[in-house]
Amino acid sequence: MTFEFKRKRLLLSEKNKNSKAIGYARATHNEFEYLDKQIKFLKEEGCSVVFSEFVSLDEEIKPQLNKAINFLSKGDELIITELDRAFKNKKECLVTINKLINNDIKLRTLNGFFASNDSSKIFSSIFKILYELDNLEDKSLSERKKEKLLRRKLSGNNLGGRPKISPLKESLVIRLRNEGHSYRSIRSQTGIALSTIRRVILEGELT
Repeated sequence: MTFEFKRKRLLLSEKNKNSKAIGYARATHNEFEYLDKQIKFLKEEGCSVVFSEFVSLDEEIKPQLNKAINFLSKGDELIITELDRAFKNKKECLVTINKLINNDIKLRTLNGFFASNDSSKIFSSIFKILYELDNLEDKSLSERKKEKLLRRKLSGNNLGGRPKISPLKESLVIRLRNEGHSYRSIRSQTGIALSTIRRVILEGELT
């Protein structure tokens, strides 16, 4: 849903006639009163257009938020009541903030958060640093997973299940089976899982 309003007052960010303040409001489970309240606050703040929708915060795509961002131009300002109206986590927030800053678009919440490219070089750099640190965490986690899989592969462990048993234990399983012991008897004597015992015996019969 999109709402257009006549401004009652001029925002500092709107002194440039070519700039505009755009609002975004979101609620879940048909919370009409909550959505209306956000729209009212954004209207009072001077937003000329408010994009709004009923959508879960966890949804990957928020159509009206995307429309609001695409509606913005250099020098414009996106206003929301709180960060959680638009972003489900830190990473999503940082990605969007950096996208806006790089396009010289401001982001502001009614509870005091502000991000702008022209506020100061240090201020805007903070968001870029946080964004890179968040990427670093993701990349480090991915690399650690790859290293763990590689170590398991080099050590001869199964990547998808239980580690392989030692050749000595395999020989013991085969010997006990040749002596006439049941699978359950072998399990009780060796502590090896029945599925592994079956595999070892089957592989022994095929060789």
